[in-house]
Amino acid sequence: MAYHDQVVDQVQSLNDIVEIISAYIPLKRAGRNFKANCPFHNEKTPSFIVNPDKQIFHCFGCGVGGDVFSFLMKYEQMNFPEALKRLAERVHVTLPEPKSSSPRERSLIDRVYQICSAAADFYRANLKHAEIGKQAREYLAKRDFGAEEMNTFSLGFAMGEWRTLYEFLSKKGFQEQELLRSGLIVRSAQGSPYDLFRNRIIFPILNAQGKVIAFGGRVMGDEMPKYLNSPETPIFRKRKEMYSLHLAKRAIASSEVRRILIVEGYLDSIRLYSSGFQNVVATLGTSLTQEHVQVLKRYADEAVVLFDGDKAGEQASLRGLEIFLEEGMGVKVLCLPKGFDPDDFIRSKGREAMAELLKQAQDVFDFKLQVLMGRYNKADSMGLLKITSEFLDTFSKIKNPVLVDRYLRKLAVTLGVEESSLRSELNKLKSRQGSLKSIRPVLKSQTPEEKSEPQVEKLLLGLMFHYPPYVRLFSESLPNYSFLGEKTREIFNYLSQVTREQDDLKLSALKLLNRIKDEKLKTFASELFMMSNWGVSQDREQAFRDLLGTLKKQEKTQRLKSLRNKISQAEESGNQELVLEYMKAYQEILGQTE
Repeated sequence: MAYHDQVVDQVQSLNDIVEIISAYIPLKRAGRNFKANCPFHNEKTPSFIVNPDKQIFHCFGCGVGGDVFSFLMKYEQMNFPEALKRLAERVHVTLPEPKSSSPRERSLIDRVYQICSAAADFYRANLKHAEIGKQAREYLAKRDFGAEEMNTFSLGFAMGEWRTLYEFLSKKGFQEQELLRSGLIVRSAQGSPYDLFRNRIIFPILNAQGKVIAFGGRVMGDEMPKYLNSPETPIFRKRKEMYSLHLAKRAIASSEVRRILIVEGYLDSIRLYSSGFQNVVATLGTSLTQEHVQVLKRYADEAVVLFDGDKAGEQASLRGLEIFLEEGMGVKVLCLPKGFDPDDFIRSKGREAMAELLKQAQDVFDFKLQVLMGRYNKADSMGLLKITSEFLDTFSKIKNPVLVDRYLRKLAVTLGVEESSLRSELNKLKSRQGSLKSIRPVLKSQTPEEKSEPQVEKLLLGLMFHYPPYVRLFSESLPNYSFLGEKTREIFNYLSQVTREQDDLKLSALKLLNRIKDEKLKTFASELFMMSNWGVSQDREQAFRDLLGTLKKQEKTQRLKSLRNKISQAEESGNQELVLEYMKAYQEILGQTE
């Protein structure tokens, strides 16, 4: 979707970046800027800086940066049109209807959102109805869930009849094809549409932005399956979404510890939340995936996975935990006593007992060791090799060398083997894996690596951002200069264009980020923005002159080098006339004053 630059500028100018980012992570004043621990990588010392004057952010640890749109896109996993729409709604700006996207596709997605919202209202009204929702309310009350939980989680009830939701939504004007795409209505073998959820307590599933995108249902009788989830739709992907994430992220943002609890069931999640553990999410009937972890680590530094007492040894559980290590996110494991799930435990033992139990969460290494030691006999040669092999495979995926070193030492002591032997085997495994990764198509192996950006060009652009008139002065002083860095060259072109269009010197630099569509280039630009303010004009002028002088010397050196090559070629070909011409030009350049 393409929007006019004026619309983007208006939305950006009305949304203060400090207000937006502080709604997600706690910011602390640091002089003229604000700082925080970066939400995009693990760190103990804050290197994430937000500059209110320039309305940009930049992390000097991982390098990510940009404007308010960039932050929202990365933190909420949105595309640009979604971020623009969110920020426009926040400041009550009406966006013009974009023409570049398919109206049909756009309409379908909007309609599915509308269907899910209407269905949530319908189910919620059923639960609150004196007669229709009586049995469901009694069940919830028996499980110690009351009005507060029903309201917070927008719980509902689907009646046992086959077409009540279908008829309700049809009367609201939704077409049958739209209802089928929402996943809430399915067809029978005979082709008749009917409700997917019937005689079930309904759990609306909201995305991180708080929009209803799907549903889960717990059957009231003895029918199977006991729990049923919406199928995947244009707005719902099970491998990415988690139940109650929209609530958990708020709790984490206001907490000093960026930790998230992960449980399996809807009721487990609701029980923990209502008991004061509001940083909790639940999986949606699938194993933990890489996409889940990539989403979660935007909001938390560490996860604590709660396993029911009878499920702790499953191989799937171990695989899910390893994904956290591969993605560089801390993870611990809490195995509940046998026969308990989180809901049962809190109802039986109380909130304080759960708080104490959470303190006993195991490091993932200790948990895996416990599981494997129960599965294999370390005194047996084959058992020892099995345990070692599984651990080395895990270690090869961990990116943090300090963590690998610690785990290797512990494993060697536990198994009674030489640490050097384990390290040797790990190095062999990594070498084999590296060899496999290096087997790539010839075309890919020939792709040149990204050129480094010259520091002098970066510093010069940093000065131009702070004082845009330098763009014109630079062009007049070095009219033929060609930037050596690919990124610096692109940024200079953007900056030249913006300064030509905008008379307001302050706005001209700010508007640059709106013109850049490539996120990597925008991140690079934010780094340049964050360079020293050069607040004292004398220092700024001196720096500009020094940088110009350096570039003039570099350009002169490059011209002389080019002429030396031409002289050599002319001499080899025996063309004395060209030799004299190039020598004369060479002497003229040498005689030029700096």
